[in-house]
Amino acid sequence: MERRSFSLRDVCTQVPTVSYDLTLRELKTVFRELGVYEYLTLVKEGKPIGLVFKRDVYAARRDDLIAGDFGKVVIRLKNFDSEREGLIGIIELLPVIKEPVIVVDKKGKYLGVLTYEVLLHYLTKFKDKLVPFVEQLRERLGTESFLYLFGIKNLKQLKELLGWEKARALLEVLAEDAQELFKGELEKHEEEVWLLSADEPSEEKVKELFDEFFKELELFIESGPPLSLYGIAVSLKPFSSQESLYKKIKELKERVFKINSPAFVLMKQQLKLALHDPKRTLMHNIKEKILNDFSRIVSEIERTPQDLWELTLYDMFKRFPYFELFYVISARGLQVSNNVVNPSVNYFVAQGKKGADRSDRPYFTETMQKGAYVSDIYLSKATDDFCITVAKRFEYEGKRYVLAGDINFREIHKLVKEMG
Repeated sequence: MERRSFSLRDVCTQVPTVSYDLTLRELKTVFRELGVYEYLTLVKEGKPIGLVFKRDVYAARRDDLIAGDFGKVVIRLKNFDSEREGLIGIIELLPVIKEPVIVVDKKGKYLGVLTYEVLLHYLTKFKDKLVPFVEQLRERLGTESFLYLFGIKNLKQLKELLGWEKARALLEVLAEDAQELFKGELEKHEEEVWLLSADEPSEEKVKELFDEFFKELELFIESGPPLSLYGIAVSLKPFSSQESLYKKIKELKERVFKINSPAFVLMKQQLKLALHDPKRTLMHNIKEKILNDFSRIVSEIERTPQDLWELTLYDMFKRFPYFELFYVISARGLQVSNNVVNPSVNYFVAQGKKGADRSDRPYFTETMQKGAYVSDIYLSKATDDFCITVAKRFEYEGKRYVLAGDINFREIHKLVKEMG
């Protein structure tokens, strides 16, 4: 995107000036001569001090008044050079104060008047900045773009304990970090940071964002409630309407708010979850433990007659209760056992059956190639909840098989606490 610098001098209007001691009669004459101007800039000792409006002058009932008596104090801005983004802040200010702004140089010398209408006209040269965020979002539906959302789960508690100013400053930090890592159009949407970007999210960038934010948090707040950062990235390709997109966002936020740690959800072809792991070791150690336990389960299967595999897997839940379900897949990718579900689970688990084709699943293809596989955290179709899938290749009577198992995210949380 093209960047262009500007000077306030370039966008202000050269409104004529009148001296502070001009008489009412002289002032009316000036307005008649200039005709089109509804106000003039009041100058005293060479410096602009306010504006004089025609309506006030012609409404005067006393003849002894001077221009200074009609002066209305307005905001003065010193001229500056900046990128075009600086204009956005000014145009947001002007409708609030509802008056023109006087522009001066560094020495206070009058340069002109800045108005909302003129600034808006100037900004039309940068149409990408004028299109409202919601319109940009609508235009990108169905395209290879991503909508990012970032926020702080317990922001309300933070505001109550530390005050709104600190809470707002934290959101600013979050916005800056997000803008730096995921280039695109950013908007502070209520108490969240929303960003539209063509950049596809990566686990490395997510980790970098979380790490940077918590690093700055330590410097920013000495004490306070532990913060839980959350983020969501949604591919806009599958959505044809904003209604369906917002419905999905609501669903994803409900999921991420159930997780008691900083978390990031990515929805592209499949829903995935990334956790904040500053030392990069916690999830590695958890996956290592899961794979070691799973290897013991596979060893039991290898020693068991095939018609007893399902019964053996049921017994494994007694030794490794954190597993949610198991199933066996042939070398062709067909499920050769039913889903063996842990009897202790108290939520719905879809019943996968013999004959289901798993040949296109990453856990099957990678396990057949490499011998073992542990997934990232993703959304399970069996439970509609986040889980980890582990798989390991083994041989029985000269044939290759894959044993796969799922661990529900609730159980992963328990492992995190045990290994924390």
